[in-house]
Amino acid sequence: MQAPDLAIATYGESIEAAERAAGEPIRSNLEAYREAGQRVPEAQGVTNHLENPEFRDLLFAYVDVAEPQGRIAA
Repeated sequence: MQAPDLAIATYGESIEAAERAAGEPIRSNLEAYREAGQRVPEAQGVTNHLENPEFRDLLFAYVDVAEPQGRIAA
């Protein structure tokens, strides 16, 4: 599973496992941007990724990411 707007890649033995595996790194990455006082990269539209030749043969999915609860230890 890739989150190209955040430069994150994870994997799983099934689509569902890959989606679950992606949630925590995405959440941690977003929290790190906030804690550093940096802007989160602006999300590109799905159409932009669909038109990217690098992603031509990939399956796209949405991943639910819960808001962080408290601070994250690094």
